[in-house]
Amino acid sequence: MLILALASLLLIFYFFFPFLDGIILGTVFAYVGKPIRDKFGLRKRLGSLASVLCIVIPIFLVLGLGMIEIANQIIILAKNQEALRTALSMLTEQASGDLTPWMKDLLNGGLENAASIIAPIVSSIPVFHIGRVASLAIINFIVSIPICYFVLVDGESFVESIISLLAEREKKAYRKYMSRIDYILSGIFIGTIYTSILGSIIAAFIFYAFGLPRPFALASIVFVAGMVPFLTSWIVIIPVTVYRYFTVGMEGAAVFFLLASVLIYLPSELLIRPYLVAAKSSLHPLLVMLSFLGGALVAGIGGFFLAPAIMGTIVGIYQVRKEEMAIPEGETAHRTGVTKPG
Repeated sequence: MLILALASLLLIFYFFFPFLDGIILGTVFAYVGKPIRDKFGLRKRLGSLASVLCIVIPIFLVLGLGMIEIANQIIILAKNQEALRTALSMLTEQASGDLTPWMKDLLNGGLENAASIIAPIVSSIPVFHIGRVASLAIINFIVSIPICYFVLVDGESFVESIISLLAEREKKAYRKYMSRIDYILSGIFIGTIYTSILGSIIAAFIFYAFGLPRPFALASIVFVAGMVPFLTSWIVIIPVTVYRYFTVGMEGAAVFFLLASVLIYLPSELLIRPYLVAAKSSLHPLLVMLSFLGGALVAGIGGFFLAPAIMGTIVGIYQVRKEEMAIPEGETAHRTGVTKPG
């Protein structure tokens, strides 16, 4: 029976593997939407639906539309390399109007070298594979919506049913571990995702108002950058400001930089994030950054969210064990309900 059960679990995992990103996303979004659901009290289903609308739908619009724009742009560049060279030449002419001759030569040489390096790379990109990956990502985002809803409705009862299988003397100890892990993950995800959603939505409106190409693609980068410590929205604002300088001049670039900084960076990073992150993750920012980036490189979108959650779980277990080892044996037994055999 044990072999049959393990074989069944492996078969289920095999069938669910294409939707692994959607399952992870739905679970993380449900965790983030829990504070919204709790505002509705006993009306759990209504609160879960409100959480889905407030969390998943904005992320789906920003990231989904952004991925479509990025995939379309890659396909266009792969099929029209000559148009890329023409666009770079036009950009060079516009940017070199007020430059000295040696600076013009330097700029032209740099852009030509960049085009010669980028063009072969773009031409070697498998267009069909990009379309397949983009389609699967959109499907996983769609799958994450019902998963988020049902985890919010039934997730806590599911976890409690698993804890009920344990011995009575172990239940209190395991609930202590779960409470600490919940505390740490709150510091990692809740405030970070809330501020990233707000910043990316504001960024999409600003990029569209300034007539920038691919505004949702840029907004999706703002969302991802807002999730990772040390990056924030500057990773998009500064390059776009340089682009505006070359296309519309110093005045247009300065106006964009000021408005983008005031409306995108300041509200999310300096005003909203300190109030929303009520629980501290107790993790070093460098460790969080490596978890996000490493998870994304290894396992894509799902890994981007799963790796920090695993790291937070390990740290939570370590902290509880360290605290228990620092408490005298009799007091530990009294707090956890576990007594020494014999």
